[in-house]
Amino acid sequence: MKLLRTLCAPVALVLLAMLPVIAQNAGQQSDDTLRRYADARHFWVGTLIQGRFWNVEPRYKEILGKEFNSAVSPVFMHNTQPERGEFNFRAMDEQKQYAAQNHVRLFGAALVYRNDNSPDWLHFHAGPCGRWSAGDLDRVMQNHIQTVVRHGGDAYWGWEVVNEPLSPSHNGCWGRVIGQDKMIVKAFRYAREAAPAGTVLLLNETFGQAGAPRDKVNEFFDLIKKTRKMGAPIDAAGIEMHLEIDKLHPGYVDEFRYFLEQARQAGVEAHVTEMDVYQGSSADGINRQKEVFYNIARTCLADSNCKELTFWGLSDAHTWLRTHKGEVDATPLLFDENYQRKPAYFSVLQAFRGDSGHAHER
Repeated sequence: MKLLRTLCAPVALVLLAMLPVIAQNAGQQSDDTLRRYADARHFWVGTLIQGRFWNVEPRYKEILGKEFNSAVSPVFMHNTQPERGEFNFRAMDEQKQYAAQNHVRLFGAALVYRNDNSPDWLHFHAGPCGRWSAGDLDRVMQNHIQTVVRHGGDAYWGWEVVNEPLSPSHNGCWGRVIGQDKMIVKAFRYAREAAPAGTVLLLNETFGQAGAPRDKVNEFFDLIKKTRKMGAPIDAAGIEMHLEIDKLHPGYVDEFRYFLEQARQAGVEAHVTEMDVYQGSSADGINRQKEVFYNIARTCLADSNCKELTFWGLSDAHTWLRTHKGEVDATPLLFDENYQRKPAYFSVLQAFRGDSGHAHER
């Protein structure tokens, strides 16, 4: 008997040591999904459709439909109207078909954005903004917005009408020729006229990689209040959260709460439209990443006026930080290169479940 106890003791220690791994594997095999909890809350949880990947990697569409009830449909003008008056809706139609088959709704982004997201026929890079008059460019904008929005129809629950209006030159010639505030008002009016009832119209802004500085948040909501008074039917304020652990403000959660408070005071919904968290170079970057995802998700879900949490990509293999920024070590998303759920995923799932105690604010 003594010998048996002696042999069993090391086995017991090994089993105890394996319990966390066993528990994690059990969680990974669980049928729980983000979508299950989001649907129950009538909340949008989304990701970006990256057309060049989702048609060649079957797991992309499979996981999108299983985990998310919303998908960002890129509708940049250089793709949707490559020639004046000639619209190309192949990508939109494919996405609408997928959405219908998988009971997913789409969010169109963006109707008005940068010069380099505009088609060559506008000649924005030639002369002073292609020498367009305000009236002629306004008519181009109206026709484009209303044609695209009407084509989207009920498949789209919302539209990012104007993107990043505070960032220098981001609205380029649209703002310079028509007038920035006037352009925003007109763009939202055109979208409202074309969209089905109940469609959410959103103004979106980026706030950097460290959080959401209060001065820029104030500037953003001052613009929303001003343009709403001018007649812009803005329903929602979008915040991009492309966060980086090495740059993160200690008070990033409080900054986000302040954004949510300002949205409520302005009478518009709050939406997290683009989120990823670059782990950076610190030794505990992956653990910090998990905490950040949890804290932002929990804070959003705790506010009934926060309606959306969208992640800017599905797999780490295709993050924009690798494809556009050259950050080859970046693993900023919820799924790894093999579409396996990461600790970051389970931290967001924990927030949706309403669990607490594992991730915390710093």
